[in-house]
Amino acid sequence: MTTITENLVKDCSTDVEKMEKIYLFVRDEIVFDMMSGMLVSSDEVLTMGRGSCMNKAVLLKDMAKAAGIPSRLHFMEVRKEALEDLLHPGAYKLWPDSFLHTYPEVRLSDEWVSMEATFDAPLHAKLLEKRLNFGKYEERRDNSIEFSSKGVVGAQQGTAVEGAEPIFADDLLPLKRHLEEVPDWLAEMVPYLCDISSKWVREKVRS
Repeated sequence: MTTITENLVKDCSTDVEKMEKIYLFVRDEIVFDMMSGMLVSSDEVLTMGRGSCMNKAVLLKDMAKAAGIPSRLHFMEVRKEALEDLLHPGAYKLWPDSFLHTYPEVRLSDEWVSMEATFDAPLHAKLLEKRLNFGKYEERRDNSIEFSSKGVVGAQQGTAVEGAEPIFADDLLPLKRHLEEVPDWLAEMVPYLCDISSKWVREKVRS
């Protein structure tokens, strides 16, 4: 991961230039996919070339740190609407009404800003074109995933559970604790639900 980061930012002279390179790499080179492996390392995410919110967040956080940019993980409780059309319909029915969404924040110009790279550009475009997920809602269709030094706010942040307190961390421990509270029957089904949802996204959403 460190070597890839160094090569990516070697010609950059500012943190903003570095962050733009890293953001675009994570956004588009690591495609969004429903992954049952939620607690994997950034190196594993690179090897897989795909990942869900927490996978891509960990990678961007670690790449930013490798480039000398302070970074952290932000956990927020969101409604399951965040995964509408991205889960197989059967999986969506079984999914908890709310769950922890994970995205990275980086320190630019002395401010913490969201740098969420969850949806790759082709998927983002398909969701708009087909009016799926955030694309169903007129007030959320102008959500931009273009890089900005002021931050990039992911579409899933628009489904925040009102009143839920944010959690900040350097690793996925808050998510691990959250997953430990999931009922055993659902935890056992997660790999299957993610597998059928991965196929669903490839065949029904991206096509």
